[in-house]
Amino acid sequence: MSRIVLLTGSWLMRLALLSTFMATASWCQGTPPMRTRYLTSLTNAEIDEYLKRNDIIFVPVGVVEVHGGFPVDCEYVGALAWAQKLAEEVDGLVLPNLSYFYPGGTSPASGTVLVEPSEETAYLTAIARSLLRQGFRRQIYLAGHMPFIITPWIREFFDETKVPILYLPTQGLAAKGQAGAGADAQGGPGARTQSGRGADRPQDLAENVQTLLYGAYSIVGRLEDIPLNVSEPPPPPHPVNEAYKKLNALGTGSNTVGNFYTYPADHAGTAHPITAEQRAEWAKQGVAQIEAGVKASDIKAIVQALRDHDKFIQEVTLPANGSLIPK
Repeated sequence: MSRIVLLTGSWLMRLALLSTFMATASWCQGTPPMRTRYLTSLTNAEIDEYLKRNDIIFVPVGVVEVHGGFPVDCEYVGALAWAQKLAEEVDGLVLPNLSYFYPGGTSPASGTVLVEPSEETAYLTAIARSLLRQGFRRQIYLAGHMPFIITPWIREFFDETKVPILYLPTQGLAAKGQAGAGADAQGGPGARTQSGRGADRPQDLAENVQTLLYGAYSIVGRLEDIPLNVSEPPPPPHPVNEAYKKLNALGTGSNTVGNFYTYPADHAGTAHPITAEQRAEWAKQGVAQIEAGVKASDIKAIVQALRDHDKFIQEVTLPANGSLIPK
């Protein structure tokens, strides 16, 4: 004997709301939840499964160079933390370990790894070509250091492949994070014992960069890599290169004119001892800034715009121009 179940309007409404909630929760959790967002920590089968539903990969690009009391890969770690948080928002993956690129004027320091711009662009091209072949059509590159190296390369890759890939400067995201974190960001390490920045250093990262870096190391699970009891003497008194300051103001850092820092401490100051409590507090503030910046970025809308832009290029722009399109 069959059963007939009657659902009242109230029950139908409840079921509809439950369905909507489950769909929303599924999107927020990555559809479905994943062990990790790092491509290098996934199996090939897991990557195949991911590519059935999405094609987004975030590629943080950094440098290894002297940076005061921070580990020398701190500017890469900063980009990595942003990539991780953004990937969680849009069900993307992260390609880690791209940390050796052009450092600029810090190459005289023993902790700085020098890769020339021409060498790094060839390497980036090889990576991007491979990712496209693998199925990652939505590629988003992040960096907080020397962005002028990346921007012309983004254009060259588009001319070659006709696939738009995106560069997101972390300094812009960081500025949004500072606004979102509000007054809590004002008591960071730049205002206390950790030296902030050399007075003449070009500002290629957002203000209060120290706090952001503490937050970044926390996000990627490496906060203890920032040492507590490291100190170094200040550099000896030396003249300021007034000519460089004048030329540098005409553009963006070493993009305007070549330069070397006279002493390592001229870039990001010197290391000073800090306590574990200070490190934890600054990390908390930095995480809040980064999370606020991610929220303010509206990365879902950015990814959708990248898809729409690609569709317009393929369906409208390319057919309309024929042989005039760069080969």
